[in-house]
Amino acid sequence: MDISKLTDVKKVDLCKKYFLIGACFLPLVWVVNTFWFFSDAFCKPINCHRRQIRKYVIGSIIGSVFWVILLSSWEIFFQYYRAQGLVWTDYLTFVFPSGRV
Repeated sequence: MDISKLTDVKKVDLCKKYFLIGACFLPLVWVVNTFWFFSDAFCKPINCHRRQIRKYVIGSIIGSVFWVILLSSWEIFFQYYRAQGLVWTDYLTFVFPSGRV
């Protein structure tokens, strides 16, 4: 999709839609929203439409960072306790290494 051909009003509408879709536990959409609209939000002269885009891009950045921290923390926590051989971690594991080659 070439967003450079869109008007500012349509860019705001698309950025808002991507922000709201990302709020439905889809952080990858927030990452896409950030990459697509970062230059419009921060590199071009500001006007009322770009101010709205900036608001959604900042929200997307904050949401993406939150999810990266949350998922990384869970992965570190899970792998730490899985290495200790706790039973509850085996219930969450799909691959059970058998020790044979």
